[in-house]
Amino acid sequence: MPLLVVPLAAEQVGTLTLDELDRLTSCERVLFEDPAHPLLARLRDLGVEAGAFDDEPDANRHGCALVAEPRSVRVIDLARSGAEVTSQVATPPDSLTAAHGAHVLRESAAALSNAVLVMSRLRGDDGCPWDREQTHESLKVHLLEEAHEVIEAIDTGKTGAELEEELGDLLLQVLFHARLADQDGRFDIASVADGLVAKLVRRHPHVFGDVVVDGSGEVLANWERIKHEEKVGPQGERGPWDDIPSVLPALLMAHKMQKRAAGLGFAADEARARAAASEALAAGDEAGPGRALFWLVALCRARGVDPEGALRKELLEWRRSFEAEAGAERA
Repeated sequence: MPLLVVPLAAEQVGTLTLDELDRLTSCERVLFEDPAHPLLARLRDLGVEAGAFDDEPDANRHGCALVAEPRSVRVIDLARSGAEVTSQVATPPDSLTAAHGAHVLRESAAALSNAVLVMSRLRGDDGCPWDREQTHESLKVHLLEEAHEVIEAIDTGKTGAELEEELGDLLLQVLFHARLADQDGRFDIASVADGLVAKLVRRHPHVFGDVVVDGSGEVLANWERIKHEEKVGPQGERGPWDDIPSVLPALLMAHKMQKRAAGLGFAADEARARAAASEALAAGDEAGPGRALFWLVALCRARGVDPEGALRKELLEWRRSFEAEAGAERA
């Protein structure tokens, strides 16, 4: 058995699981990054040889464990070298995954559990009348609003406390919809999270498997291929646009459709996109502006630019400029 690494800060000692404690007490020796860690004395009381390490621990050191600070660089380094990293009640696909998330694992597990508990109470019989009245349908407007407020915080550079709050509001919507389904026996927040983890692992074979990729382009190609394979139902092949929501903003929909079409042979380099956009505008017919917008989206893709984000940024700049000019005129 390789070295066992338990990421556990002194103030987190109360979150140590029984399984982790059992594994530590079965070790011949337990090393500590923090010699004042309260668990050290507790293990000694249980008859375990425990103390501060006097040399860098060996990832292949059998019968030994290291209780490390969760943010310590040793956690990831040892995991890369083959050590086993515990993950409290989580079940990560491997120790390196556990090591990367060690710095937030225990706090996030407690915090997200509290959020689930509060949402359950709000929807309960002795909870909030407004929360109990909501449905998936009634919450749609709030989900859309919160998503846009997250985007606005990012666009305006408010990526500190403001973004933190907006992400919390968006998380609330996820918890809300999951709780509605839980009460109807359809699914719950645990199955939502489990499904997400399974999807992320499945669609990242270059991280969790033995697939080798050469850059992000191959990553995206693999993602789309795996996604397509997942979506093929018992009736056979699905169309390339089947899972693109019809309620998407038009620029975003065009971007996603062109991205899918690129996998089917649609090619639009910058020169072609510029020429087609100019031709559409010069035509002078009613459909021309729409065609021009389509090819402007293709131009954005050729340049690696998100058209929706680019237009929002330009609108913000235009608004600032317009308001400044209007203010100057009034003065």
